[in-house]
Amino acid sequence: MSEQPAISDAELAERPFDELVAELQRIVAALEAGSVGLEESIALYREGLRIHAACEERLRAAELTISELGRRAGDSARAGDARETAPAEPGGG
Repeated sequence: MSEQPAISDAELAERPFDELVAELQRIVAALEAGSVGLEESIALYREGLRIHAACEERLRAAELTISELGRRAGDSARAGDARETAPAEPGGG
């Protein structure tokens, strides 16, 4: 795994979430295998922490987006219900 350079901050921001998770899984597998030296293990661990933080940030952003969409959908549904249940105007019937 030492042949792969660390992912830059710009690349972390650009790469798809699924690719970051796959990279994190590769790092974990290498660390669990115990086939790398101490220095490389530390470097991999640091890289894993960076990728993990980037993934968590993406998940937080996705949760906020979903919450906002849900809130907007709820607001729209309530507004539609209010229009449907509004009393008829006097003298209109």
